[in-house]
Amino acid sequence: MEKKAGFFKDIRLIGKNNPAVAIALLWVSIIPSVCSLVLVPLTVQNSQFLEQIDFSNVLDILMYVFVGMLLMGLALMPTTLFAGLSGFLFGWQAFLWVIVGYSLATLLGYLWGKKLGKDSLDLILDKYPKARDLIRQKEKKVGELIFFVRLSPVIPFALSNLLFALLKSGWKKLKIFGLFGMLPRTMLVFFTGTIASDIYSAIEQDGISGKGWIFIALLVFSGWGIWRFFQRNGKDKFEL
Repeated sequence: MEKKAGFFKDIRLIGKNNPAVAIALLWVSIIPSVCSLVLVPLTVQNSQFLEQIDFSNVLDILMYVFVGMLLMGLALMPTTLFAGLSGFLFGWQAFLWVIVGYSLATLLGYLWGKKLGKDSLDLILDKYPKARDLIRQKEKKVGELIFFVRLSPVIPFALSNLLFALLKSGWKKLKIFGLFGMLPRTMLVFFTGTIASDIYSAIEQDGISGKGWIFIALLVFSGWGIWRFFQRNGKDKFEL
């Protein structure tokens, strides 16, 4: 409880100098989690309807990409969660369009970040010391900075969009280097979603056998290992 109180106290102090920054920080810190709590159950409840999306139909693809762009670009849902749900519901036919969706979401978040004041960067970085350290170390190599920020799981997608807008990294560099940085963890999360879908289907049809429980345990263990890898990888980059 003390940490939460301290966070909101800092937000109030920032708001006195720049209300737009305070609102942006509150939004990227709280809204993704709150909206996910609402959107995930709705997605599961309406999974049969969503599975009717036809990825051979141009209109369906455009609708899917547009919704994904809004969810991720406006920080209504974390990119990894969107990728995992897409893998679970649609399989690999949706993978390319997930990438297109978060590429457009990057532009949306970047444009949003440009609306903040000139003094916003220091105010934001004071609240995210890991992001501040990484930016200071890599500020002369913008492409490398973008890649490692996108690769690291410790800096949220929506927050990084704001930071790069304030750094004036340029939307082209952000799209190109950000794509390569996001791709590894997006693929892993998406792949996990497809496996979870296979397990769910098997449970519905035959229940869980002994081998099924072993497979689930191995899946959980491998997921934990992947998460640990990226956590350590992110920390190592801060120590360069």
